[in-house]
Amino acid sequence: MIAIKARMAQKHGRKKTTVPEFLVFTLPLILFLLILYGTLIWNFYVSTANWVSTAPDYTFTGLKWYKFLLNQNRFLVDVQNNLKWLILGVVPTTMIAIFLAYLLELAPFPGVESYVRTLILYPVAMSFVVTGTVWSWLYQPDKGVFNTILGSLGIHSPFTYTNDPATATYWLILIFVWQYLGFSVIIIQSSFRTTELQEMVEAATVDGASKLRTLFLVIIPNIRSGILVLVSLLLINSLKVFDIVWIVTRGGPGISTDVLATNMIVTAYDQRLASAGAAIGVIIFLIAFILVIPYTIYALKKWFE
Repeated sequence: MIAIKARMAQKHGRKKTTVPEFLVFTLPLILFLLILYGTLIWNFYVSTANWVSTAPDYTFTGLKWYKFLLNQNRFLVDVQNNLKWLILGVVPTTMIAIFLAYLLELAPFPGVESYVRTLILYPVAMSFVVTGTVWSWLYQPDKGVFNTILGSLGIHSPFTYTNDPATATYWLILIFVWQYLGFSVIIIQSSFRTTELQEMVEAATVDGASKLRTLFLVIIPNIRSGILVLVSLLLINSLKVFDIVWIVTRGGPGISTDVLATNMIVTAYDQRLASAGAAIGVIIFLIAFILVIPYTIYALKKWFE
């Protein structure tokens, strides 16, 4: 298309105008950085102001709202719950994804892998709002699908699922694992497909290594980059989880399932403490930034090798 326009310009006696190649990439990059980091800087600025109602007040208050949060029991509960999400949402998902990906590689029939991969990818296509709504129906103590099935099997002491403050967070994390499992399997499978790894697996098979030994001693050590990418993505997504908690429990019962993201919304919009809500947003960003440092260091090492 560009070549045609150039010929037309020459035909009509006009000079062809060219745009330097670096501008094609530089201008969108600058715009992206301004939008991304501009909002981060603005959010930090608001967190140091005194915005406590619908009328903005940009009076500088320093770290007042950060100290305010540290003295709030709800904030401490949020941190504990987010730690549960970071551990129980990431470790089981990663481990199950590795085993499922390996089982798909061992599938005896060529078509089995594609069908199974399609099935496990369906949850990824669903929005968290839809996922949360569906699972809230499944978890209903009286008419939920799970307790109905248990009742038909003769188990008439139904689970309370997300209605029990002691276990509600764990049932929510199960939804997260279910949603991200297919995505995780695809990332791990892509790490299996390198030529070098395939040759090492064949060599281990020739040497008589069992499938399990091959997985732990050959495959897993050689797909560390893929595992690190997956863990980094899962850590960030589990840290900023909001939709599942908001749709299924709204942070309840009480504040037993509350997380930093839901607290941020409640603080900023329901309690009209915009500066305190912005402070929670800054804390979420800092934690996420720290969590991706290992992946960044690993990626830079690979880049300069």
